[in-house]
Amino acid sequence: MQVFQRENIQSHCVGAEWPDFLGEVRLGESFVIETERFNLLNVPIAIAGVKAGDDIAIHIEDIAVLPPFQALNGGPFFEGMGDLVELSYEDGYFLFPKSLRLKANPSVGNIGVLPQPTDTILKMARTDFGPPENHRGWRRFMNDPRGKHCHQDCQYLTAGAIIHMKAQVDNAGVCAADVHAYIGQGETAFVGIEVAANVRLRVERSEGWLVDWPLIETEDEIMVICSDSNILNEQDTEEYVDVVREAYRAMRDVVAAKVGASIEDVNTIVATALDIRNCAIYGLGNFIQKEGKTTQPDRDISIAACLPKDIFTKVS
Repeated sequence: MQVFQRENIQSHCVGAEWPDFLGEVRLGESFVIETERFNLLNVPIAIAGVKAGDDIAIHIEDIAVLPPFQALNGGPFFEGMGDLVELSYEDGYFLFPKSLRLKANPSVGNIGVLPQPTDTILKMARTDFGPPENHRGWRRFMNDPRGKHCHQDCQYLTAGAIIHMKAQVDNAGVCAADVHAYIGQGETAFVGIEVAANVRLRVERSEGWLVDWPLIETEDEIMVICSDSNILNEQDTEEYVDVVREAYRAMRDVVAAKVGASIEDVNTIVATALDIRNCAIYGLGNFIQKEGKTTQPDRDISIAACLPKDIFTKVS
């Protein structure tokens, strides 16, 4: 089995505007991506035979998390913010101070495919925050904009889940990063329990689903992951409500395509059953307030629109 080691993060196309593929795997071949503790991408990997526009299904077979384990004192309020809290891990639980505990739920925060190298994307690779020696290059556009190609930031990409994505370039360029040993809905502390990990994946062709926004499939649910495009388009016009509306629209399209019906036919069950769950909301305007609200815009938002899979069960 091919293993793409985390040392590649500090050696492969560091700061480059566009990356080279670091190896190739076949459809149906399992492989391991080793991630670092935070959100710098490892690889991209070429998937043999995949063309731009193809729908692929990335299966998460296993996630092995590695210590240290720490929790961040973040959140929307200044009270309690401070140093990282060291956590012990026993029998599948993280042990917090004062005899509190939390069951581990390892998940991948960023499964990505390379986007089309548009002028906007390449410009993002050439600009970044901080001094030039810290610029991420291509790794920035595989993290910051979210969109249809990267950085879902949700708790549902666990072992056994599948994420369906549309390849935007030939050979797809699959990457992974930002593994959490636990992440709450909304990631209100700005991070979860961030860990290095060894993630085993397998890529197949996607069948049976309309794929536009990333679509996560678990044993019981399907979910469309949507985000704003403010960072990508250098604007501040999209708000949280716009992301919710887009997620609703996108899920109607998925259901209509699945059953071969019109939007009007499926709207009623989507309206009735759809769950909107927060993935990352720390980018909401005024999430952190000290002296009242400002005109700060929403940005860097990710949500999941979810439906139970058994809505598709045919009644005899």
